[in-house]
Amino acid sequence: MSVTSSRLRRAARHGGQVKGVGFDIRGFEEARRAPSVLLERMPWFQERAIQSLYRALPVEARRDIQAEYNIRAARVREHLAVRYLEGNGTRLGGVRLYGQWKRGIGMMQYPGTRQTRRGVSYSVHHGVRKVEEGAFIARLLAGHRLSENEHVAMRYGPRVEMKAGRYKGKKRQRIATVYRSTVAQMLARGRRPERIAEWATRYVAGEVERQVASYMGSSRRSKR
Repeated sequence: MSVTSSRLRRAARHGGQVKGVGFDIRGFEEARRAPSVLLERMPWFQERAIQSLYRALPVEARRDIQAEYNIRAARVREHLAVRYLEGNGTRLGGVRLYGQWKRGIGMMQYPGTRQTRRGVSYSVHHGVRKVEEGAFIARLLAGHRLSENEHVAMRYGPRVEMKAGRYKGKKRQRIATVYRSTVAQMLARGRRPERIAEWATRYVAGEVERQVASYMGSSRRSKR
């Protein structure tokens, strides 16, 4: 059995950025040495293992990301997606996990972000704290909901007359929310694709062994 990983990119006309990591599961090598009765059942064992991996892979990826990044679990889950890959005939061919290419994570989503005299202090990676000089924590309108949420923002451009909000009719500088890495970039960082692929290999192999043992045990009991 093999699990290969590949970095998925957007089409060149859309920027070509890395949007996540794909995992493709292929044939089981142990099937060549299996008794004929197991050889017939191997596609079924494989499909069950893929279904189990479908549920477990996003959890493992989220844990691996959180081991490096100071980010809440809910935010990682929101930006991860998992899909089945088609195989031969009606069987499943594998699982693809990828980080959805949404905008970056707002700095207020990193626990411990706070205002300082120099700007905003924040920590994206565990044990590493930085200051975004000139930034400030602002309450911005949340789109069409017309509710307010806290964001880390920066002022930019010339002063213009505000069209809405508490400063309507006054001249103010525009402000823009400050973002950091996307979950897709976190997922594709460093050796994470290879590390998760190695974990997936061990996981699927263990699932197949468990199913084979369960099948052989039930077969022996039925013959008694």
